[in-house]
Amino acid sequence: MEKNKLRILLICLTRRGGLLHFNDCLAEGLNRICDVRLLCGENAEHAEGALQGVSIETLNTGKGAKGTILKLFSPQTWRDLRRIADEFQPDVVHVTSAQEWNPALGIFVRHSLHKPLIYTIHDVIHHEGTPFYFKITEGLFRGMPDGLVVLTDQGKQILTGKGVDPQKILVAPHGVYDFFTKYKKGLPEQKQILFFGRIEPYKGIGILLEAVRPLLDANPEWSLHIAGGGDVMPYQEQLSHPQIRLTNRFISDEEVAEFMEQASIVALPYLSASQSGVIPTAFAFGKPVVATQVGGIPDMVHDGETGLLIPPNDPAALQKALSGLMQDPELRSKLGSAGKEFASSELSWESIAEKHVSFYEQFLRSKN
Repeated sequence: MEKNKLRILLICLTRRGGLLHFNDCLAEGLNRICDVRLLCGENAEHAEGALQGVSIETLNTGKGAKGTILKLFSPQTWRDLRRIADEFQPDVVHVTSAQEWNPALGIFVRHSLHKPLIYTIHDVIHHEGTPFYFKITEGLFRGMPDGLVVLTDQGKQILTGKGVDPQKILVAPHGVYDFFTKYKKGLPEQKQILFFGRIEPYKGIGILLEAVRPLLDANPEWSLHIAGGGDVMPYQEQLSHPQIRLTNRFISDEEVAEFMEQASIVALPYLSASQSGVIPTAFAFGKPVVATQVGGIPDMVHDGETGLLIPPNDPAALQKALSGLMQDPELRSKLGSAGKEFASSELSWESIAEKHVSFYEQFLRSKN
């Protein structure tokens, strides 16, 4: 079967943020070698200029919990899906992110379309604070797909340990988010440590603040910027330092580029993690990364090469790593350049798309 003849229906009903960015980058990569149609929500906030050449269908998924439920159980919703599928005639259906609709989508694809179903699992182990209803719907859906895509070797090990056939699992890394660089304004780099992303307890903000405050006291020219939505009430006292800047809301794509340009170091003091889209974003901007050795992070951050790795929940180790980078601009430049080179060669969406297509073909052969 010719790769450019494959018809792939990608489904992502996420409204905005990293999961939508991931889906759109994968769609563009796949569309270079096969025919892609994307099904997304009407309210999806795609990055400017994204999805060049990709055919897009939209679905009204409702507003709020009540609106979502009404749309989920509306016969018109499923008639619309049937029409899209009949017009496109996909060879494979691939759901690229976790969403509450997934169990219903899984039943529709398996029992109405009778097509191979693939699912990308971004977090093989749910993070602390994941809503219970979300764990239920995601757990129900995991058993439905023919094939599963995970972003790290550790993710595959966890799934096989739970009895999943390793032949049903593809490991494909998180691609580089180099599209953010088109928003660059040539802003000068500042002596600034950046924490970027939604603020959640598992991301170790408290550890970062404990480690960095003495460094800021000793280095008045340096600052810490925490940028992302989420609950900061538990950290109010620690955030009061005059050299700490807080941007506590959703960060636009333009602002991501601005904050990355201005940063000298990107810190990820996570207590747990499956993977992180922040790392390939930092790599795209050539920024050195300090991250904890948890989950699949070591797949991207190679200690002393593309960044620095430290144990989780260790303020002293984090402080030492940050201090070393703050005092050594040559090391910052070396790690940042190596990370950028690694991303361009190993994390390109073109190579990731090739891996996906080979995986799709595996299930198409088994269907024939």
